[in-house]
Amino acid sequence: MRLDQHSPSHPPSPLPHSDLQFLSMKEVCSLTGYSRTHIYRMERAGAFPRRRKMGLSKIGFLKVEFESWVHSRPQPDLPSDLDD
Repeated sequence: MRLDQHSPSHPPSPLPHSDLQFLSMKEVCSLTGYSRTHIYRMERAGAFPRRRKMGLSKIGFLKVEFESWVHSRPQPDLPSDLDD
């Protein structure tokens, strides 16, 4: 295939409106039980979704990215003595 036969690259399709919901830092702290400082550290380490700029002085987390992160957390093995 020649280079000029490649289809033009398309920009990524926009997220559906329902996926454009944001969570505030306060909401994320409440949902996770983590402090702001801990979330900032995890974010810097690449272990937490990155914040998005929503306005001049407002930041937030995309809800769909946060939910994806939550679902990616491993489930611990339950102790066998819980059956008693």
